[in-house]
Amino acid sequence: MLDIKTWVLTILLLSIVSSASVTNFFPTVVKTLGYDNIRTLLLTAPPYVLAVITTYLNAWHADRTGERFWHIVLPLCVGVFSFILAAATHSTAPRYVAMMLMVPGVYTGYVVALAWISNSMPRPPAKRAAALAFINAISNTSSIYASYMYPQPKSGAQPNLTVPLSVDCATAVLAIVMTIIMRVILGRLNKKLDRGEHVDGAINAVPGEASERGFRFLL
Repeated sequence: MLDIKTWVLTILLLSIVSSASVTNFFPTVVKTLGYDNIRTLLLTAPPYVLAVITTYLNAWHADRTGERFWHIVLPLCVGVFSFILAAATHSTAPRYVAMMLMVPGVYTGYVVALAWISNSMPRPPAKRAAALAFINAISNTSSIYASYMYPQPKSGAQPNLTVPLSVDCATAVLAIVMTIIMRVILGRLNKKLDRGEHVDGAINAVPGEASERGFRFLL
């Protein structure tokens, strides 16, 4: 609780999960295109298929490069764009393009953000485990208020999704801001390690890394 990184990561994950609340009501969102129930449900599937592909590739590349910041921010920028596009237009093609980008936009960087928790608080193991549990628990509380944001569609009427999409967009922007703050914090800690100063939770030697470099927090 005394580590500022815990709270930055908590807000970061809370913001991403809040933005992902659109997936809880995704058939309702797709229904605004005006198709019948069967076509609506069929059109709901492709964004998730795309999300599986982008999430895997993004996580794989983040693991290979050891980079975290851009692998979280860039998908969120796509998510912000998709929310704005969906709220700003009523044309079928642009709205479905936005829906195709919504799910990958919020989920692609989410798994990297989860890994960043362990990367940023690696020691002691008990602290890492407690942080993962705490941050995950708090982040999922967004489902409490998100359940009330999306209006129930009335018979023969299209629901107005401007407010919930705007909230999802705002929380995605907040997640980007928290990611920037986290990068700044970890960058400063790495500079301390470069100067040979003691940093709580840092690992002095990591197998596989150059011994003269030692442990550094992943940015």
